[in-house]
Amino acid sequence: MADRYVHYSDEERERLRAALQEYSTAMKLSAQALADDITRKTQFPLDLDAGRKRVERFFQGRHRQPDDFIDALARYLGSVPPPLIEQSAATLAHFFTRSIKRAERIDGLIGRYRVYASTDRRAHGHDGFREVMQLNQWGEFSAAPMKPMISRVPYAVIEMKPMPKSEALLVSEAIINFSVDPEIEEFPEDLPREAEAGVIVAFGHSDRDVPRYFMATRTVLETRLYRLYKVADDPLTLRGELNFNGGIGRPSSLTHSNPLHPDYEVELVRIEDAAQDEAEHEAGDSAAQQDEVDLPP
Repeated sequence: MADRYVHYSDEERERLRAALQEYSTAMKLSAQALADDITRKTQFPLDLDAGRKRVERFFQGRHRQPDDFIDALARYLGSVPPPLIEQSAATLAHFFTRSIKRAERIDGLIGRYRVYASTDRRAHGHDGFREVMQLNQWGEFSAAPMKPMISRVPYAVIEMKPMPKSEALLVSEAIINFSVDPEIEEFPEDLPREAEAGVIVAFGHSDRDVPRYFMATRTVLETRLYRLYKVADDPLTLRGELNFNGGIGRPSSLTHSNPLHPDYEVELVRIEDAAQDEAEHEAGDSAAQQDEVDLPP
């Protein structure tokens, strides 16, 4: 693919400029620190003094920066959580769980998941959840075989962790394919560390008694809303729909007059060897810390 970068309009550039300035002010990041953090999280080279000057020029609106630089900013803002995200997650969890009539245990979802996205909506059509469960010969409902998504684009890695004093789970998220680029077919070996981003709560049951869940995550750039239901146990798999509050960086996203019409179908597959995955993360963190220690003054 000769040009994998999205072409950003003037309006989108201004939105990104304002969001980046607000974030850097809130986090008290200098232009140099911001350039370094963008490089760490996106692998886009903004090295040393040249990177600082490039960020400063963008803030000042001097020159029209190329799309690859703007794309890096969009990916960065689409991955970093806003300040006080954990307090916001706790508030949202309380809002959705305080009036639950039928408690649904949610701690069984704890773990790390790979998230795939697709524009295929066949498995979640206009009939709602009626195809999820079927009546067997003994008069019991059982899970019907789920058709695979036509396309499965690697999108993110998330981790669901306990949230104290709440019937909800705290969600951490690492976006590895912000633009949902179908050219990306595999998850990277070195995954970025997840950042706390939102919450998942039980959200009742379908008309065939299938547990449903609502997940909301937030970054500086956008809010992501997931409506999920369980489709498999081995490995634990959730299927559902994903909506964004904006279309920056995703030319294949569909826009509709109905704000709840899904942008993508999604599938969350829990990573089976979670302990090994966590060990790899910790080893990566230790190596990064050692690199910092070994750096010359």
